[in-house]
Amino acid sequence: MMPITDDRASMVLAADEARYQALYAQDTATLGQMLAPDYVHTHANGKTDDRAAFLATIAAGRYRFVEAVRTDQRVRAAGPAIVLSGTTRTTLDVGGETKVMRNAFVTVWVESDAGMLLLHWQATALPAA
Repeated sequence: MMPITDDRASMVLAADEARYQALYAQDTATLGQMLAPDYVHTHANGKTDDRAAFLATIAAGRYRFVEAVRTDQRVRAAGPAIVLSGTTRTTLDVGGETKVMRNAFVTVWVESDAGMLLLHWQATALPAA
């Protein structure tokens, strides 16, 4: 891995925060602009969605993101890609029921003319503390 500049690290952290804000608002238009055309979302349960399926799930409101507290974040450069990893404690509303998940996550971001695009999200469920 190559060292990452503070500017690139800040860009990724800001893009990731904007993505969460769009998730909280269920703003699929903004999310659609942030996801690469070949985006892959791997849930902690092993289910994988492509870009269209992920956006459809958010639009349908099957679950609503309430809060995501991210910790132990690490930003690294891998050629043109930027890898953001860490842990998250995510609170969701699933059909009126509150669900809290603890996951390790890895995201892969790429720079484009349109700004930072999320190429891949992967979560791994963490054991109960």
